[in-house]
Amino acid sequence: MRNQSTRGAIMIFRIKLICFFIALILTGTLNSAEAQVRVSDGDDLQVAVNAAQPGDVIIVENGTYNDFESTFEVAGSLDNPIHIKAETIGGVILTGESHFVFKKAAHIILEGFVFDATGDDTLIKMEGSNHIRITRNVFELTTTESVKWVYIGGFWNDYNFEFMSHNNRIDHNVIQNKTTPGHYITIDGTNNEDRSEFRQSQYDRIDHNHFKNNSPRAANEQESIRIGWSEMSMSSGFTIVEHNLFEDCDGDPEIISVKSSDNIIRHNTFKRSYGTLSLRHGNRNWVEGNFFFGDGKPTGMYETSEINTGGIRIYGTDHVIINNYMEGLMGTRWDAPIALTQGDAIDGESSSLSKHFRAERVTIANNTLVNNTHGIEIGFDNSGKYGKGLKDITIANNIVTGTENVMITYMDGNDQGEEITWINNVFYPKGDAELVSGGSAFSSDQAVEADPKLVYSDSLWRATSETHAFDNTFSGLSIATDIEGQSRSTLSMVGADHYSTDSVLFRPLKAEDVGPFAESNETNSESLFTSFISDFEAEGGTQTIELSANFEWTITNETEWVSVNNTSGSGNADIEITAMQNPSLQPRSAIITISGETLTRNITINQLGASTIAGTVKVDVVEVTASSEQAPENVKENLIDGDLGTRWSAEGDGEFAILDLGESYDVKLLKIAIHKGDERYVYFDIETSENGTDYTVALKDTSNSKTTEDLENYEIDVTARYVKVIGYGNSGGSKWTSINEVEVYAVDTTATSAEQKNGLPSSYKLLGNYPNPFNPGTNIQFEVPKTTNYTLTVYSIHGQKVFVKQGVVQAGNSNVYVDLSQKPSGMYVYKLTAEVNGTSSLIGTGRMTLIK
Repeated sequence: MRNQSTRGAIMIFRIKLICFFIALILTGTLNSAEAQVRVSDGDDLQVAVNAAQPGDVIIVENGTYNDFESTFEVAGSLDNPIHIKAETIGGVILTGESHFVFKKAAHIILEGFVFDATGDDTLIKMEGSNHIRITRNVFELTTTESVKWVYIGGFWNDYNFEFMSHNNRIDHNVIQNKTTPGHYITIDGTNNEDRSEFRQSQYDRIDHNHFKNNSPRAANEQESIRIGWSEMSMSSGFTIVEHNLFEDCDGDPEIISVKSSDNIIRHNTFKRSYGTLSLRHGNRNWVEGNFFFGDGKPTGMYETSEINTGGIRIYGTDHVIINNYMEGLMGTRWDAPIALTQGDAIDGESSSLSKHFRAERVTIANNTLVNNTHGIEIGFDNSGKYGKGLKDITIANNIVTGTENVMITYMDGNDQGEEITWINNVFYPKGDAELVSGGSAFSSDQAVEADPKLVYSDSLWRATSETHAFDNTFSGLSIATDIEGQSRSTLSMVGADHYSTDSVLFRPLKAEDVGPFAESNETNSESLFTSFISDFEAEGGTQTIELSANFEWTITNETEWVSVNNTSGSGNADIEITAMQNPSLQPRSAIITISGETLTRNITINQLGASTIAGTVKVDVVEVTASSEQAPENVKENLIDGDLGTRWSAEGDGEFAILDLGESYDVKLLKIAIHKGDERYVYFDIETSENGTDYTVALKDTSNSKTTEDLENYEIDVTARYVKVIGYGNSGGSKWTSINEVEVYAVDTTATSAEQKNGLPSSYKLLGNYPNPFNPGTNIQFEVPKTTNYTLTVYSIHGQKVFVKQGVVQAGNSNVYVDLSQKPSGMYVYKLTAEVNGTSSLIGTGRMTLIK
């Protein structure tokens, strides 16, 4: 639960549009003696760059340029690179066959361009080049050909490895909308003359990029990143891929394909992407701290095969897979959250480097797999084609929990026997799920079947103080930190997250954390992104963003409940965003857009729903009765003891509990906490009565949301003394109804307010809209004590105002007609206010479903 004391406070958060003179950040203060040249032609750019001295800055003036081609063959220095930059980030748009080539170049920064090309050339090619930085650009290429978009490789005919590429960086770019084979980024290398030796470009870094919309699925060669290739797989790349966001990258079974040795893949976030992070070739790779989310993306199809969101697939030797988080993935076989298939070759025994080398001496530790369709899958043999079993695998301190299929599956009857060492794992199958299939049961030191006591917080299933803890040193490896960068103790929680109050360094990435406008901290490559505050409490409030720009900008806001103090300007500014109080129990969101001449940035504003309905108070329950109970522990009195750790349980269809309020109240809201409500649905009805004999239905065929064990809101509008909860079992297949707590909220009859002094009550009795679902026209009905002016406002479910009506209503039962004949079907929210003697009062809010 959030700390309610923070409500109403003014909060500050920073969303940086970094379009200022970026060289001040990247290279230190610019020496005024260094030359600056402005160009507006590709040939002029090539001449200017190739004549540049270390530290010179070449500026391409803002504009749109077609077929803008340049080849650079020059070197700056480590302390004074040559800087090629757009006049403003995003201000130079390159179309047609525009592309850049770096040949035996060094110490150059290329920054701020938008490639909107239609040619068949690689957009950025680095041949035998080093210390080239490609930063804060946008890449998009429309073509029918197979094209590698950004390429790092060797220099043609360099058979002595004299001009090897190395130490290049590709960062803070958006790379999007690929529809043909070829990779977004390729790390390649070179070979000697007889092709007996291949070497990869080394020590390159790919970070803080936004990769998105790579589709449709191709059979091969459409990875978002490929590092090396089969003939180069024994070469050490020392490539680092970190802090990148991958969204809807579906073009290849391998989102990132690692085909060389000694690389690091860490702190990346994968969302809604068909395929896996694949250790396809090579040895000694390190995969740490990555987040994988299926986000409900359904199974797709490629030709006759299913494709799914996946996790990590492993071949080769001596890899380390630690602190990764996987949630909501649907893949199996190659696409399982963790896939250890068998191989068709053994390291050192095959002359072909293109085979699937079985996994050997691999450590898989402290990973969290939660609510995936499948878990860890071992031994898939591809219809007998992969006959080489795994060797010396350690699987330790992991959490696997879910409600579907099997936590640990040995595929195709290939139990790997003693080749897998299991140490202190926690596996927790729920519902109809099974612990293990196709292999032996676990001993207590290998794995325990128990609830890992995770809690859903800040969009992740996190450890608690009750999560199992074990020694985190095994196989010569000691894991010092968790997925969030918090220190682990010697006795450390299982799974990716260690329960800690230390500062969080790493979180799942969002769009604002990566790409051209993300804030950068070059002094610490381990904490280069910031998580921005964009949430409001239900009471509303004001937050401030610092807008840094060197261009004119406008802010567009079409949401009634959000206001912005400044909608246009130039340069840096502090922008105040104010959210009105949310009278509804439902959360809501809105988007404001900041636009420059060529750039836009969307900021999402989220607001929590109210915890209770305004003008209501919690009513004390005088007595609880029940049709039956699971004595002696799970008894009816637990429903009102204020303790979410106790419950009332009853088995059978129609078992009920009745809460007696002692007298009749205008009841507006029930709060109900379901036992194991984050794991299963419990089905129930709510009925109410004034006399304890004649009951009417208040809510029919209701269930919890299956997202929390905390109290959830259920709106009703009745006059009642008795509240009956009738249970019909749960989604786990049993007829048990188990409820931890019930709270009742009714109109506060003791309240006094300015509205009452003006003849208006603190709350009104809305009789509802009828019918609901309704046709394009309907009435909002309510009771009002005196003739008054009113305003009716109707919003879409996204918070956009779609209908406003003003008028006068008479005292008594009144109607206001709503005409949504020109609006699409869907859910709408209305707000009705009245005014007497200059004082405005909220009559009420409600929801309507429009069906045409």
